[in-house]
Amino acid sequence: MIVGLAVVAAVASIALADVIFVYTGTINVQPMITTPLVFSTGPNAGPTSTAAEPYISFTVSPYYDSFTVTLVITDSLAVYYYEAGELTVNTPGYIYVSSVTTSYTATTVPVQSMTIYIQDTSGSTVCSFQVISGGSPTTTPSSSCYLGTGTYYISIKVVPNLPVTSSSTETVTVTFGYNVISSASVPVPT
Repeated sequence: MIVGLAVVAAVASIALADVIFVYTGTINVQPMITTPLVFSTGPNAGPTSTAAEPYISFTVSPYYDSFTVTLVITDSLAVYYYEAGELTVNTPGYIYVSSVTTSYTATTVPVQSMTIYIQDTSGSTVCSFQVISGGSPTTTPSSSCYLGTGTYYISIKVVPNLPVTSSSTETVTVTFGYNVISSASVPVPT
């Protein structure tokens, strides 16, 4: 009986044995003094422009690596927020939209379509990203767009679903990728 239990224990330990190979990797993290992209408030948005403040506010994080836009829509064919944000490019690269998510409180989707434009200082569009189409977030990642060093402006065009009601609020979260090596649009993990 004891021999039988010993055999069962030996077979069980063989059946449950694992073989593990162990490797090591060292990851050194170093700071980059100059960030590739810097966001700031553009000339045509609050809080920089107090005249624009009731219609659009473009604020940036303390590290200038992200922005929050609060804008109003009304019963109109579209609303165009020209030069709401500013983008300083310190390292040439390729910008693209990695992901878009939305949430809304109304019974119908408030935004029919939304396009983000990146324009040079003369007002010419360098890149455009449609982030909402037909009331839904667009397929991502988008194609990339090259940005050389310099200053650019961010403009936003919104086409509302009509009629606009007091409950027509929506949050659109856009994640950008910026590839400083190639034009590949690589999905950014969340």
